[in-house]
Amino acid sequence: MLRSTLTTLARHSAIYAVAEQLGRLAGFLLLPLTTGYLTPEEFGIRELLAVSLTLLAQVAGLHLAAGLARFYFDSGVTQARAAVVSTAVLAVTMAAGLFVIPLLLAADWLAGLLPGLPSIGPDCVRITSGIFAFQCIREVTNKVLQTQQRSVLFASLSLCKLLVEIGLQVTALVVLDWGLIGLLLAVLASEALFALVGCGIVLAGSGLNFRWATLVPMLAYSLPLIPNGALQFGLHSADRYMLGALSDDRSLGLYALAYKLGYLPNYLLLGPFLLIWYPFVFSLPDRPTQRETIGKLAHLFLLAMSGLCLATALFAQELVAAATGTSAYAAAAEAVPWIAGGYWLWALYQFLQTGLYIEKQTAALPMITLGSFVANLYLNAVLVPVLGYTGAAIATMLTFLVLCATSHGVVQRVFPVRYRWGRIITPAVAAVVTFAVAEATPWPALSVAGRAVRAGLLLVWLAGGAVALAPEERGDLAAAVRDRLRSFRSTAPEAS
Repeated sequence: MLRSTLTTLARHSAIYAVAEQLGRLAGFLLLPLTTGYLTPEEFGIRELLAVSLTLLAQVAGLHLAAGLARFYFDSGVTQARAAVVSTAVLAVTMAAGLFVIPLLLAADWLAGLLPGLPSIGPDCVRITSGIFAFQCIREVTNKVLQTQQRSVLFASLSLCKLLVEIGLQVTALVVLDWGLIGLLLAVLASEALFALVGCGIVLAGSGLNFRWATLVPMLAYSLPLIPNGALQFGLHSADRYMLGALSDDRSLGLYALAYKLGYLPNYLLLGPFLLIWYPFVFSLPDRPTQRETIGKLAHLFLLAMSGLCLATALFAQELVAAATGTSAYAAAAEAVPWIAGGYWLWALYQFLQTGLYIEKQTAALPMITLGSFVANLYLNAVLVPVLGYTGAAIATMLTFLVLCATSHGVVQRVFPVRYRWGRIITPAVAAVVTFAVAEATPWPALSVAGRAVRAGLLLVWLAGGAVALAPEERGDLAAAVRDRLRSFRSTAPEAS
């Protein structure tokens, strides 16, 4: 059972990782370009616009895509599944259109609400509004492909979009020297093109088959996710607004970079995993199998997350140097380990909350998130004036700790899962100790000796993590990797 589960997840997650997460990684690799052509202040403004896009997506119906993934497997009838797909895509498209019109009309006023926007602010808001509309459409069509496990088609579209967007960004910044406006226009053009392509592909398969009888239960499932999504936006992004209000634009730019780097484990591992996790667990035949799968995978996945978070923390200064090539952003490295630790807790939360989605008890999620959001505001208000952007990073980690603690008790009453807590927590604690030892060494992190010591400590931790796996788990992991390598060519056409 564990071997087949790992093989299925590895098959699709590997393709998703090469596609969507490679796109995000390309964004990281483009940081020297953006930081070279944008000042820290402009970089901070760009980050504020990006997180504002996330907030808009939370309240505009994009969570209907989560309902799509859940209700798609309620029926094995092709026509019923086509109705779920068509209804979700058309509903999200209409919702995005309804939201973007007032945003365009209120662009001047909205620009005044965002700290630090220059005279081009209204134009930035208008372009960002267009990005938002097309992004909503593209995201829901992507969710269809993920739910249908058409991973090769998903990957092909994502990689094409990546190449187009990189080309447009380089042209706008380097060739045309259009600055922040050009960067945003490049994203708008890419989002518009691939939203239309994705929509055409998906609706060609399902038809224009909108059904109110399908939409109503999907809305009942998805509506609680709207306030929950807005609150989760606050967990991830309210610190940017508080930094803008309580600190300066330079601190905001440094924190924006630190957040991107501390988020790397999420880019590389958690993101690809979540693209297949919920459709996969929903497709399992019964509740006992779902409980067993969650319990068995949690400690294995979090072991891998611990390793990635530790590597990110140990080499934070190298990451900052590689991402920017300028000393202006060097201080951002201080915040990276705290953010990486926070996203280890966020990965744990993904397992803890899964039971609510399985049981369709999504109404409990906003209340769970609300408590953590209040804690986040309090922690930022206390820590940012004292510690600046590092205080915001510490607040992020503590917020996710509160989220995990509150969600566990609630979800266990609805959908009890037996977690192997000793095997989840021990590697994480060992990673913290390893990082503390590295920080206590007398050699600077960027020196040859410092890098060698940190690399050695990471290897020691990795060896300990491998030994901590049960023999059958090592065998199943190795077999899943072998199966994936042997079957890649034969399974790829079937997935598309």
